[in-house]
Amino acid sequence: MLLDLEGVVYEGDKLIDGAVETLNLLLKNYKIKYLTNTTTTPRKLILEKLLQFKLPVIESDIFSPPVTANIFLKKNNISKIFLLANQQLQEDFKEFMIDKTKPGAIILGDLYKEFNWERLDEAFQVMSENDILIIALHKNKYCKRENKIGLDLGPFVTALEYATSKKSILIGKPEKNFFNLVIENMRLRKEEVVMIGDDIFADIGGAKNNFMTTIQVRTGKFQKKDETSVFLQPDFRINSITDLPYILGVTKYF
Repeated sequence: MLLDLEGVVYEGDKLIDGAVETLNLLLKNYKIKYLTNTTTTPRKLILEKLLQFKLPVIESDIFSPPVTANIFLKKNNISKIFLLANQQLQEDFKEFMIDKTKPGAIILGDLYKEFNWERLDEAFQVMSENDILIIALHKNKYCKRENKIGLDLGPFVTALEYATSKKSILIGKPEKNFFNLVIENMRLRKEEVVMIGDDIFADIGGAKNNFMTTIQVRTGKFQKKDETSVFLQPDFRINSITDLPYILGVTKYF
């Protein structure tokens, strides 16, 4: 089972009602890996937050775009990077040298309110002056911040692609490589895995494109218009994570 975090297990600093009890129940029958597209928080801090919620999780259960990017960089023998992302993410890239002059790749992550002309132009200059790989940790159009739908990383990645006439390599959801890495880690086949998420594009679309069963929750980034899309629908839709045992045929004891 692949489980999105923000919007499914918790929203901001508030746990979804019944999430801990549901996960403890499901772990009796399922392997669970937690997927997140966040590019503002390192893996260790994500783990700390989940443990504060008293969720049954260890660090290796958490998969984020920086974790996948590390594997990609090592496979391509890249040791120097320009990290255009939240400074906290340096923790996840500590095995690489930060080089703004002659990097082998530029890593694009979410800067939230720190996105401005100066930061984007700095990235544009580096991308224009060097033949480097452009790695976008995801390309989500929007996300939920402070209880409102707002711009995510995707629009800024698209702006840089347009300005440089170069295409980025996408790492996070909904990319197939991201899902494949997690499934390989679980030692399961795609047919044995179900993806639960709130984002109709990154979670549901990405998983369906990778031939997995999908369940969308009506929490987090879910919008009413998701239910009327003629192009993309999940296999199941539930009100919240607490309905998972019913859908998956697990007896509920809380």
